[in-house]
Amino acid sequence: MPILDCSVRNCMYNAESRCQLEEIKVEGSNATNSGATACGSFKLRTGSEYSNSTHMPDPESSVKCEAEKCCYNQGKVCHADHIGIAGNGACDCKETECASFYCDCK
Repeated sequence: MPILDCSVRNCMYNAESRCQLEEIKVEGSNATNSGATACGSFKLRTGSEYSNSTHMPDPESSVKCEAEKCCYNQGKVCHADHIGIAGNGACDCKETECASFYCDCK
């Protein structure tokens, strides 16, 4: 499982730049660049919503990946050693991205 860093501070699953979910989903099946990907697991944190997790998140997460052209995608699972989810200030999952996406376009 990759080490997952997340800069999407207003996601309700973000705790100290780590995701509290054991598994996330990267969207963008036809992506050819990181901007065309998105964290499909993003959920906007509001004043009345908090994650139900009470423990510190594990730095490693399972990442299901729909980005077919990413070289780290093998069988719809990310096999990168380390990935980053970006999108600080995002209000919707479409404002996030997999910053580690690397196009395997040939």
